[in-house]
Amino acid sequence: MLIPLAILLAVASAVFYAISAVLQEREASRQSAAGLGLMARLVRRRVWWAAVGATLTGATLHVAALGAGPLVVVQPIGVSCLAIALVLGARVNRTPISPRSWAGVLCVALGLPAVLAAVPHHGPHGAPPAAGAGLGFWPVVGVLAAAVVVAAGAGLVCGRRLPRGAAVCYSVGAALCFGLASATAKTMLLGHLTPERVALTAAAALVGTALAQHAYRGGGLGAPLAVLTLLDPLTAGAMGVLVLGEPFGTSPLTLALGVLGLVVTAVGVGLLSARRPAVTAAEPDAPVPVGATSRG
Repeated sequence: MLIPLAILLAVASAVFYAISAVLQEREASRQSAAGLGLMARLVRRRVWWAAVGATLTGATLHVAALGAGPLVVVQPIGVSCLAIALVLGARVNRTPISPRSWAGVLCVALGLPAVLAAVPHHGPHGAPPAAGAGLGFWPVVGVLAAAVVVAAGAGLVCGRRLPRGAAVCYSVGAALCFGLASATAKTMLLGHLTPERVALTAAAALVGTALAQHAYRGGGLGAPLAVLTLLDPLTAGAMGVLVLGEPFGTSPLTLALGVLGLVVTAVGVGLLSARRPAVTAAEPDAPVPVGATSRG
């Protein structure tokens, strides 16, 4: 394995993911519309499409990094995306990063690798699962879809009264969608390519993107990005176990460390969800007042 190359590719992937998050948050926070209106405005913004391109580039580099080096090297580097995004966001918005936000980044950086270590990771090129393995694809999809609806509904209920809670709820729904899209794509690579699964993958990616914009719009960079980084691989890994019948492959010690890491990560998300000053959204091309996008 080419470890130095894997590290270089993983760092580049984290940088592109961070750039994408900063650009998405910047564009979403400048819009006054919500729901479909928010997406209708964003798709007309070149900067937002640049963020989409940065996401695709980051994903390609991440796959290349996994091909060049082991997961235990690549995955922890990906967590640096959160710190890189906060630094870039502070430079773009010309705002300082609070000590509370740095403490949140530290908690996520310490806790998230432990959680991800407990997630089953298997390459997409293995043999298809035996018949009867797992719980069945569509029942699991139905449960995840219901969870997405609940998360999005909770975000709507929280609304403007609890914007931080709404942002976390939206990011949970987005992460579930992205994890579902990744796992569904994997089942197609294993020989289950059907029009229904292609449509499901596209729909999950689109819904996840829309929910992520709402999360960035109300919650800034830190908490939504931390939740996405945590739940996306967890969802995909859980589907691998439940649908494909993949072995869990986690020892009791690793599982215990994963649970502890989950608690630490949750604390970090809470710190990154620090209250922000109330802001009136600006029009898409209007200048944003100094401090209007302060995160912390």
